[in-house]
Amino acid sequence: MISSLDRKVRFDWVLFISVCILLIVGTLAIYSSTSMLPFRERIIRTHFIAIIIGFFSMFFMWILDYQILDEYSGRIYFFSLLLLLLVLFFGVVDKGSRSWFRLPFFSIQPSEIARLGLIIYVASYISRNPNSVSDIEGIIKLFIQISPFFILMIKQPDFSGVLITFFPLFVILFVAGINMVYIYIILAYIFLSGIIPFVNVLFYINPDLMNISIFELIYNISFWGYSSLITLLIIWIGGFVLWYFINKLNPLIKWIYLVVILSIISLSYISGVFIKNQIKDYQYKRIVSFINPYSDPRGAGYNIIQARIALGSGGIGGKGIFSGTQSRLGFVPERHTDFIFSVVGEEMGIIGSFLVIVAYLVILNRIKTIIFLSRSSFGYYLCCGFAGLFMGYFFINIGMILGFFPVAGVPLPFVSYGGSNLVSSFMIVGILNSIYARRLAIG
Repeated sequence: MISSLDRKVRFDWVLFISVCILLIVGTLAIYSSTSMLPFRERIIRTHFIAIIIGFFSMFFMWILDYQILDEYSGRIYFFSLLLLLLVLFFGVVDKGSRSWFRLPFFSIQPSEIARLGLIIYVASYISRNPNSVSDIEGIIKLFIQISPFFILMIKQPDFSGVLITFFPLFVILFVAGINMVYIYIILAYIFLSGIIPFVNVLFYINPDLMNISIFELIYNISFWGYSSLITLLIIWIGGFVLWYFINKLNPLIKWIYLVVILSIISLSYISGVFIKNQIKDYQYKRIVSFINPYSDPRGAGYNIIQARIALGSGGIGGKGIFSGTQSRLGFVPERHTDFIFSVVGEEMGIIGSFLVIVAYLVILNRIKTIIFLSRSSFGYYLCCGFAGLFMGYFFINIGMILGFFPVAGVPLPFVSYGGSNLVSSFMIVGILNSIYARRLAIG
């Protein structure tokens, strides 16, 4: 039996306070790290505008019944795709990607809002079709519906945005009870899709690999044209011929499974060629710096080397707020966005870094609590998706500084500068509180 006191609690203050701690730490770090930038006033102004919009968005989503999102999930997802399509035509190029709408006083990155729309749609779809992840037909149908999101993201290109989106989707599919065989199929598809881009990265590092026949072959089939059509024909004809002779000796694989296997291989090949042709030169350099940042310490590896120096120089208590030399003097590039955690480590030390990590752990723990309090399967899957998203941001942003991931344009929510990410993160907190507030609703 729930007490009357519990019935009056309609807002998760622990979640909110954790967010505020991150926001305060992030704002101090942004204010300090931008002190030497010529456009500092614009950054600070935009940041506070985003905070105001974010708070209003959070309270609006809290007041709004989250079940409305379930009802309009299809339209929300369609609107998300429309934003991603429009940015390809009317967006501006920034940091190598056409991912931004430039407005008079600030810019908008539609992928942040679109990602939220995708999570809402997938949570709604699985809650309405609970058996959709238990058979291959349902998985294929869902894959076809969400594939436009990834195609439009890669066209920008925004590979870090694609990477971060996998986290909430995998969490939702896992808790929905997807057959692990399908997880292995998805992982096999991702692995096969990455072969052609990976080989081209190796060419970028060592052009002499072109002298090896197998690498030369992969390079030659990594372009659109007759070579790609011939490759697809070889996959299908060769696959059926091999299956025919093996099946004569010992029938192991039914023809329908063979079609599925060849389809996955073909789709992986097409995806690999598509991804390879979207990768820009600066993205190749990021991968090289991940493999060996000291191979080019003044070029591709400069960012990560300086970020690590800043993070490690803070010691236990830090150099003091507004006293970080690496960040304030500009040695750490993108210090107010992607590498904001380095600024926190330098100026606030292990104590400040630990505070950020604990705040994120508390947020994830509160989301876990709300998951079990949710009264609907839609709310349950939605919370799981948000937990996966925050975990993805946390692990990739901090992991790239520590050297576990290549440098990627992945912010640290509530800490990094970025209005679109900040507003969308506040909206997520509002939706979580909407689910929390209605955990005791009757009817």
